[in-house]
Amino acid sequence: MAEVAEGPVLAERPMRSDARRNRELVLAAAEEVFSELGVGAPVEEVGRRAGVGVGTVCRHFPTKQLLVEAVLKAMFTSLLDDAQAALERPDPGPAFREFYFTLSDFQARHRVLAEQMATAVDMQIAAPELKAALHEAMTRLVERAQDAGEVRADIGPADVAMLFSGLAHATAVTGDVQPALRRRCVAIILDGLRPAQPSELPGKPLDFAQLDRLKKRAKR
Repeated sequence: MAEVAEGPVLAERPMRSDARRNRELVLAAAEEVFSELGVGAPVEEVGRRAGVGVGTVCRHFPTKQLLVEAVLKAMFTSLLDDAQAALERPDPGPAFREFYFTLSDFQARHRVLAEQMATAVDMQIAAPELKAALHEAMTRLVERAQDAGEVRADIGPADVAMLFSGLAHATAVTGDVQPALRRRCVAIILDGLRPAQPSELPGKPLDFAQLDRLKKRAKR
C-alpha cells in the first residue's frame, strides 16, 4: 500500500470581526439575563437582548451549559481582579473587609453566581486555574489580615467562604430587595471574624482543599 503524504495542519481561522462582535453581545446579554433571572432563563431572552437570533447564540455556544460557563468564567475573572487589587493595598485589615463587601455586592448584582454559591456547586469553568487563583488570592487576604491581628487566627479561608455562601443564598432567595439589610449582614459577619474576645470554635480551620473534599464526599 502506497504511503499517503500528510498535508499541512490547518491553523484555526481567526474569528471575523462581526462574529466576534456578536459573541461579545451575546455574552453581555447573557450576563445581564442570568444576573436578573438566574440560570433557568431561556436562551431566547439572551438572543432578544443581544439583538441576534437564537441561531447566532447557538453557533457561539452550542449548549446552554457552555453559555453559563462562559458567563461564570468572565465573572470570576472580574472577581479575581478585585481580590488581587485588594492584595496590593498596604493595610491588610481594611483590604480584607473591602474585598468581602465587594464580594457581597458582586453576588447581589449577579444572581447566577449567588445561586451557584448558595448550592455549593463547583463552577465547571473552562480554565480550572482561574478557580485555583481565586482561592489562592482569598487565602492570602485572610492570612494577611490574620498576621496583622485584624482577623481571628482560628479560622481558615474556606470558613469565610462558607459564611458568604450562606449570605449568597439569602441574596438569591430575596432578590436583594433590601440592600441595606444585606450589607448589615456583611458587617455582622466581618465583626464576628475580629479577634477580640472570640468564642472557642469546635473543629479546625477549614481550607479550600478540605472544602473540596467535603463537597465530593457529599455527592457520593
